[in-house]
Amino acid sequence: MDLAAIERQVIGYQQQIKDYALQLQQYQQLYSQLQQQIQMVKMQAQNLKTLSSYDWQNLNVVLYQARNIMQKVDGISYDLGNVSRKFEEIYKDFNEYSSDINSAKDENARNKIFSDRYKQMQETNQNTLNGTLQKLELANKEFENEDRTISHLKNRSQNAEGNLQAIQATNDLLAYQVDEARKLRIALMDQTNALTNYMAMQNNEKILDDAKYEKMSKRSIKRF
Repeated sequence: MDLAAIERQVIGYQQQIKDYALQLQQYQQLYSQLQQQIQMVKMQAQNLKTLSSYDWQNLNVVLYQARNIMQKVDGISYDLGNVSRKFEEIYKDFNEYSSDINSAKDENARNKIFSDRYKQMQETNQNTLNGTLQKLELANKEFENEDRTISHLKNRSQNAEGNLQAIQATNDLLAYQVDEARKLRIALMDQTNALTNYMAMQNNEKILDDAKYEKMSKRSIKRF
C-alpha cells in the first residue's frame, strides 16, 4: 500500500472541500447581493407608481356660472367687465342730476325724471343684491361635492404607495386648497360689491333729492 499516495489523495480531497466551501460562501454572498438588488428594484418601482388623475370642478366653470347669474339679473358686478361705465350710467353726480331736472319742460316732466332715476337706482340695487344671493346659493350647493372631493383627496394621500404617489396626492390637496381660498376671496369680493352698490344708491338718493330741492328753491325765489 502506497501511504504517500493515499496521503496526497486525502490532502487533495481536503483542498477540494475547502474550495467548495469557499465557492458556497461566494454563492451565498452573491445571493444576498441579488436579494438586495431585487428589493431596491421593487422599492424604485413602487416609488415610480403614479396616481390616476382626479379632477374636481374647475374654478373657471364656477366663475362662469356666477358671472352668468349677475348678467341675467342685470346687476352691477366687478366680474362683468366695464363696471365703471355701468356704474356711471346708473349713479350720477349732482351736476348731472341737476342738468336732467333743469332740462324738463314742466313740473310733470321733472317729476318723471326724478321718479325714473329713483326707480333705476332701486332696481339696480335690488338686482345686484339678488344676484349676490344667487351666487352665494350656487356656492352653497357645492358644499356636498366639496366634502366628497376633500374626502377622496385625503384617502389618496393616506393610501399613497411610494414617493411619487405621495407627492402627487400632496400636490392635489394643495391645489384644491388654493381653489378654495380663491372661492373665499370671491365671496368677500361679492359682499364688498353688494355693499358698495348699496352705499352708492343711498348716496345718490340724497344727491338726487338735493338736486330736486335746489330746483324747487330757485323756482320759489323767482316767484318772489
